[in-house]
Amino acid sequence: MTSEDRRGEGVAKLRVSLARLDGWIVASLAGEIDMLTVPGLRAHLAELVADHGRRPQVIIDLGGVTFCDVLGLGALIGAHHMAARRGGALRLVVPPGRVRRFLRVTNPTHDLRIHATLVDAAAPHS
Repeated sequence: MTSEDRRGEGVAKLRVSLARLDGWIVASLAGEIDMLTVPGLRAHLAELVADHGRRPQVIIDLGGVTFCDVLGLGALIGAHHMAARRGGALRLVVPPGRVRRFLRVTNPTHDLRIHATLVDAAAPHS
């Protein structure tokens, strides 16, 4: 998925690449998550959760994300709820930096599992 927006002379993009790790589907995001990219992200995450049957195991790696707003947080929480309704799990990888500070300040209480590394997120009892 690539979502593009033209603001002045710049182009903002959100890229998603998929991989597998120890039974988990890993969606690595890079770019900005904001009001312009969230609709495409929501659709992509919904498809990702739905396409992996019952009990989807999804890790969203935000290591390449340079910005995330409250709409982006809402999309992540929504994907978490979708996976939980199907008996699965969704975990976030959020390395130290701006996005992790944003999550700490907003303090989401939706049982989102936040990990510093991909290895930690994929661990059986994380």
